Amino acid sequence: MKKIKTILLLLVLFTSLISLQAWAIENQALYLTAQNAYKNQDYAKAISSYQQIIENEAIASEVFYNLGNCYFKTDSIGKAIQYYEKARKLIGDEEDLMHNLKMAHNRTVDKIEPMPEFVVTSTWKNIVNYNTADIWANYALINFAFVFVALILYQLAKQPSLKKTFFGLSILLALMTLIFYMLAKNRTNADNSINNGVVIVASAAIKSAPQNTSTDLFVIHEGTVFKILENQTDWLKIRLDNGNLGWIQKTAIGEI
Repeated sequence: MKKIKTILLLLVLFTSLISLQAWAIENQALYLTAQNAYKNQDYAKAISSYQQIIENEAIASEVFYNLGNCYFKTDSIGKAIQYYEKARKLIGDEEDLMHNLKMAHNRTVDKIEPMPEFVVTSTWKNIVNYNTADIWANYALINFAFVFVALILYQLAKQPSLKKTFFGLSILLALMTLIFYMLAKNRTNADNSINNGVVIVASAAIKSAPQNTSTDLFVIHEGTVFKILENQTDWLKIRLDNGNLGWIQKTAIGEI
């Protein structure tokens, strides 16, 4: 009986490995197809291949970034911003990505001025968004390891001046570890607790209530980014950076 169970377990593992390998090969083939299509300026084919990779749940920053480029080339500014922002969640404020994102925003109609923030708050947000949560967490772990190294050197040191130096260094590294931990935690909360969206149609009327017969409050255009506050069937309650609130139909937006 034990041998049969072992054989069955091995068969399951073998089947899983074969399936995983086939999944990886399929996605690699789709990626190469998309890359070649992009080089040949066949953006529709490239978009189709990249979207298939996403449907296969193979999430990668390169796929989001390249898909954003494809949509930018086809003047689908809203979707370009959507996928640039998705890539940004994975790789942070990478230089080329931020350049392309800025170019996409420059082609939007709505120029919404954000509500003023306290300088310390805005500076902290910029620092948090500079790297991904994983990178900040790695920095925290590295510094935490160095804390132990500094404490060991403190214990081994014979001279009072060296002891003082290593002890001070351990305190500094501990403070840096705490800061990196806070940055990682804040970036994780920013990615998970607040859902953002972007308009992917030419224009969308923002309603006073989640129904077509409600009053039109204002109109926003393709590429405008907003925060999603509430979800009701076919409608979303949103807030713009300038504080304006209202309801928008889900069919008009792409979630970030």
